[in-house]
Amino acid sequence: MTRLIDDVFKNQKFIPTQMTEFGFQKTGDSYTYEENFLDDSFRAVVTVKNGKVDGQVIDCSTGDEYYQIDVPAMQGKFVSSVRAGYLDILGQIVDHCCLTMPFASPQANRIAGRIYDQYHVAPDFPWKSRNNKDNGVFRHLDSGKWFGLIMNGRRGLVTKDGDEQNVDIINLKSNTLPVDGQSVFPAYHMNHKYWVSVVLDDQLGDDDVMRLIDESFRLTGKQG
Repeated sequence: MTRLIDDVFKNQKFIPTQMTEFGFQKTGDSYTYEENFLDDSFRAVVTVKNGKVDGQVIDCSTGDEYYQIDVPAMQGKFVSSVRAGYLDILGQIVDHCCLTMPFASPQANRIAGRIYDQYHVAPDFPWKSRNNKDNGVFRHLDSGKWFGLIMNGRRGLVTKDGDEQNVDIINLKSNTLPVDGQSVFPAYHMNHKYWVSVVLDDQLGDDDVMRLIDESFRLTGKQG
């Protein structure tokens, strides 16, 4: 059974400094936030550890967990009011403590999170059309130069084999051009002499992708 908290925090990355400002308490490598709601009848407890989120709603009169909020068949007025109060708290946490990872593939979202951790850069989305809504640009904070571009499109655009499967692809600048014909290809929509396209389908590990991103970041710096 999918829980409300899993749906709310899907594709969200927690930012520790914003969590503590919001009111999360840090103990070791865990962060915990508690808030009473519905006239102190219930208490929401949200715990984040190593980026993984868990949550409970506690009935303050009994001390028991109120599981009904995660049962879709429970749609009565009372349980709906508890669910709405809980969702309001979770929504505030998202707004104040999280960065949305908006890409289609899990690997693209993980990579976007690691870029944020390493360079404090979040993607921006300069194209407003519906077909380009998932295309995110990563820029140097000082110069605004691109060092990465994640696009979602047909795999065949880079493999040239007619593959119709939709995948996330990141374009990166490289002076090594490590094209392997499996995960790394001549860049789509950019100069093949200087850029490569990396397919983010977990065939190439995150650490290897990050090494290519590090190279692109260096090459596109102020002197790039």
